[in-house]
Amino acid sequence: MVRKKIKPIKKKRKISAEQKEKLRARLAVMRAKKKPPEYKNVSKAVLYLPDDDPYSLKNVKEWIKHNKETISMLNARARNNEMSPKDKQHARIEADNKKAYIRYIEHYIKTGDWIGMFSGQNETKRVVPKCVAMAYHPDGTPKRTVGVFYPDIKMVWTQELDSGQNKEYIVSKPKTPMAKTDKQFSRSLV
Repeated sequence: MVRKKIKPIKKKRKISAEQKEKLRARLAVMRAKKKPPEYKNVSKAVLYLPDDDPYSLKNVKEWIKHNKETISMLNARARNNEMSPKDKQHARIEADNKKAYIRYIEHYIKTGDWIGMFSGQNETKRVVPKCVAMAYHPDGTPKRTVGVFYPDIKMVWTQELDSGQNKEYIVSKPKTPMAKTDKQFSRSLV
Protein backbone atom coordinates (compact mmCIF):
# COMPACT_ATOMS: atom_id res chain seq x y z
CA MET A 1 0.00 0.00 0.00
CA VAL A 2 1.43 3.36 -1.10
CA ARG A 3 0.88 6.38 1.07
CA LYS A 4 -0.42 9.56 -0.55
CA LYS A 5 1.67 12.66 -0.11
CA ILE A 6 -0.01 15.28 2.00
CA LYS A 7 0.36 18.87 0.92
CA PRO A 8 1.72 21.15 3.62
CA ILE A 9 -0.73 23.66 5.03
CA LYS A 10 0.03 27.16 3.85
CA LYS A 11 0.57 29.65 6.60
CA LYS A 12 -1.60 32.73 6.51
CA ARG A 13 0.14 35.93 5.69
CA LYS A 14 0.12 38.33 8.62
CA ILE A 15 -0.85 41.81 7.51
CA SER A 16 -0.72 44.88 9.64
CA ALA A 17 -3.63 47.33 9.88
CA GLU A 18 -1.67 49.84 7.80
CA GLN A 19 -1.18 47.32 4.96
CA LYS A 20 -4.86 46.36 5.10
CA GLU A 21 -5.84 50.00 4.61
CA LYS A 22 -3.51 50.29 1.60
CA LEU A 23 -5.05 47.16 0.05
CA ARG A 24 -8.57 48.47 0.67
CA ALA A 25 -7.74 51.79 -0.97
CA ARG A 26 -6.14 50.01 -3.93
CA LEU A 27 -9.21 47.78 -4.31
CA ALA A 28 -11.53 50.82 -4.18
CA VAL A 29 -9.54 52.49 -6.99
CA MET A 30 -9.75 49.31 -9.11
CA ARG A 31 -13.51 49.03 -8.53
CA ALA A 32 -13.95 52.65 -9.63
CA LYS A 33 -12.11 51.89 -12.88
CA LYS A 34 -14.33 48.90 -13.61
CA LYS A 35 -16.77 49.47 -16.46
CA PRO A 36 -20.45 48.54 -16.20
CA PRO A 37 -21.38 45.15 -17.70
CA GLU A 38 -22.13 45.13 -21.44
CA TYR A 39 -24.49 42.10 -21.55
CA LYS A 40 -23.47 41.05 -25.06
CA ASN A 41 -25.38 37.75 -24.86
CA VAL A 42 -28.65 39.31 -23.69
CA SER A 43 -31.35 40.33 -26.14
CA LYS A 44 -32.07 44.05 -26.21
CA ALA A 45 -35.79 43.29 -25.83
CA VAL A 46 -35.06 41.62 -22.49
CA LEU A 47 -32.36 44.04 -21.38
CA TYR A 48 -34.51 47.17 -21.72
CA LEU A 49 -37.48 45.81 -19.75
CA PRO A 50 -37.98 47.57 -16.40
CA ASP A 51 -37.21 45.59 -13.24
CA ASP A 52 -40.90 45.46 -12.22
CA ASP A 53 -41.83 43.65 -15.47
CA PRO A 54 -42.46 39.91 -14.89
CA TYR A 55 -40.10 38.96 -17.75
CA SER A 56 -37.27 41.37 -16.85
CA LEU A 57 -33.69 40.11 -16.74
CA LYS A 58 -33.62 40.44 -12.96
CA ASN A 59 -36.75 38.31 -12.51
CA VAL A 60 -35.80 35.56 -14.94
CA LYS A 61 -32.35 35.27 -13.33
CA GLU A 62 -34.15 34.69 -10.02
CA TRP A 63 -36.21 31.97 -11.73
CA ILE A 64 -33.00 30.30 -12.91
CA LYS A 65 -31.48 30.46 -9.42
CA HIS A 66 -34.62 29.02 -7.80
CA ASN A 67 -34.84 26.17 -10.31
CA LYS A 68 -31.13 25.30 -9.94
CA GLU A 69 -31.67 25.02 -6.18
CA THR A 70 -34.70 22.80 -6.83
CA ILE A 71 -32.63 20.60 -9.18
CA SER A 72 -29.96 20.06 -6.53
CA MET A 73 -32.67 19.12 -4.01
CA LEU A 74 -34.29 16.69 -6.47
CA ASN A 75 -30.93 15.11 -7.35
CA ALA A 76 -30.23 14.57 -3.64
CA ARG A 77 -33.65 12.95 -3.31
CA ALA A 78 -32.91 10.71 -6.31
CA ARG A 79 -29.67 9.52 -4.65
CA ASN A 80 -31.32 8.84 -1.29
CA ASN A 81 -31.19 5.11 -0.49
CA GLU A 82 -34.14 5.28 1.90
CA MET A 83 -36.61 6.27 -0.82
CA SER A 84 -38.52 3.84 -3.00
CA PRO A 85 -37.36 3.32 -6.60
CA LYS A 86 -40.58 4.91 -7.85
CA ASP A 87 -39.94 8.11 -5.85
CA LYS A 88 -36.31 8.18 -7.03
CA GLN A 89 -37.44 7.93 -10.65
CA HIS A 90 -40.01 10.68 -10.10
CA ALA A 91 -37.29 12.95 -8.63
CA ARG A 92 -35.01 12.30 -11.63
CA ILE A 93 -37.81 13.12 -14.07
CA GLU A 94 -38.67 16.34 -12.19
CA ALA A 95 -34.98 17.34 -12.20
CA ASP A 96 -34.81 16.80 -15.97
CA ASN A 97 -37.97 18.91 -16.44
CA LYS A 98 -36.44 21.73 -14.40
CA LYS A 99 -33.24 21.56 -16.49
CA ALA A 100 -35.31 21.90 -19.66
CA TYR A 101 -37.14 24.88 -18.15
CA ILE A 102 -33.80 26.55 -17.37
CA ARG A 103 -32.80 26.06 -21.03
CA TYR A 104 -36.07 27.77 -22.07
CA ILE A 105 -35.28 30.73 -19.80
CA GLU A 106 -31.71 30.97 -21.14
CA HIS A 107 -33.08 30.91 -24.71
CA TYR A 108 -35.42 33.77 -23.76
CA ILE A 109 -32.53 35.79 -22.33
CA LYS A 110 -30.47 35.24 -25.48
CA THR A 111 -33.19 35.84 -28.12
CA GLY A 112 -36.14 37.56 -26.43
CA ASP A 113 -38.54 34.80 -27.58
CA TRP A 114 -40.30 32.67 -24.97
CA ILE A 115 -40.60 29.14 -26.36
CA GLY A 116 -42.26 27.34 -23.44
CA MET A 117 -45.97 26.95 -22.73
CA PHE A 118 -45.58 28.05 -19.09
CA SER A 119 -43.57 30.72 -17.30
CA GLY A 120 -42.93 31.95 -13.79
CA GLN A 121 -40.71 30.77 -10.99
CA ASN A 122 -42.46 27.40 -10.72
CA GLU A 123 -43.98 27.34 -14.23
CA THR A 124 -47.39 28.40 -12.93
CA LYS A 125 -48.38 31.02 -15.54
CA ARG A 126 -49.69 29.89 -18.91
CA VAL A 127 -48.12 31.76 -21.85
CA VAL A 128 -50.47 33.07 -24.54
CA PRO A 129 -48.96 32.59 -28.01
CA LYS A 130 -49.14 35.51 -30.46
CA CYS A 131 -49.79 35.18 -34.18
CA VAL A 132 -47.14 37.05 -36.17
CA ALA A 133 -48.14 35.92 -39.68
CA MET A 134 -51.75 35.27 -40.63
CA ALA A 135 -52.81 32.24 -42.64
CA TYR A 136 -55.92 32.22 -44.83
CA HIS A 137 -58.38 29.65 -46.16
CA PRO A 138 -58.78 29.49 -49.98
CA ASP A 139 -61.94 31.63 -49.74
CA GLY A 140 -59.94 34.41 -48.01
CA THR A 141 -61.14 33.98 -44.42
CA PRO A 142 -58.37 33.91 -41.83
CA LYS A 143 -57.43 30.66 -40.12
CA ARG A 144 -57.63 30.92 -36.35
CA THR A 145 -56.70 28.75 -33.37
CA VAL A 146 -58.35 28.95 -29.94
CA GLY A 147 -56.05 30.43 -27.28
CA VAL A 148 -53.85 32.48 -29.64
CA PHE A 149 -53.60 36.30 -29.58
CA TYR A 150 -54.32 37.87 -32.97
CA PRO A 151 -53.16 41.46 -33.59
CA ASP A 152 -55.84 42.17 -36.24
CA ILE A 153 -58.65 41.79 -33.67
CA LYS A 154 -56.38 42.72 -30.71
CA MET A 155 -57.56 39.85 -28.52
CA VAL A 156 -57.19 36.15 -27.82
CA TRP A 157 -59.34 33.89 -30.00
CA THR A 158 -61.77 32.02 -27.73
CA GLN A 159 -64.10 29.04 -28.12
CA GLU A 160 -67.09 31.42 -28.36
CA LEU A 161 -65.52 33.29 -31.25
CA ASP A 162 -64.62 30.01 -32.93
CA SER A 163 -68.22 28.77 -32.80
CA GLY A 164 -69.45 32.04 -34.33
CA GLN A 165 -71.48 33.37 -31.39
CA ASN A 166 -69.80 36.79 -31.42
CA LYS A 167 -70.17 38.03 -35.00
CA GLU A 168 -68.64 41.47 -34.31
CA TYR A 169 -65.08 40.12 -33.94
CA ILE A 170 -65.17 37.67 -36.81
CA VAL A 171 -63.16 39.15 -39.63
CA SER A 172 -64.20 37.69 -42.95
CA LYS A 173 -62.53 38.27 -46.29
CA PRO A 174 -59.86 40.97 -46.31
CA LYS A 175 -60.93 44.24 -47.92
CA THR A 176 -57.85 44.49 -50.13
CA PRO A 177 -56.84 41.69 -52.49
CA MET A 178 -54.17 39.45 -51.03
CA ALA A 179 -51.33 38.15 -53.18
CA LYS A 180 -50.57 34.45 -52.93
CA THR A 181 -46.89 35.16 -53.65
CA ASP A 182 -44.41 37.66 -52.35
CA LYS A 183 -45.05 39.95 -55.36
CA GLN A 184 -48.32 41.58 -56.40
CA PHE A 185 -49.12 41.01 -60.10
CA SER A 186 -51.29 43.23 -62.27
CA ARG A 187 -53.39 42.47 -65.37
CA SER A 188 -51.85 45.14 -67.60
CA LEU A 189 -50.33 43.85 -70.81
CA VAL A 190 -47.22 45.35 -72.27
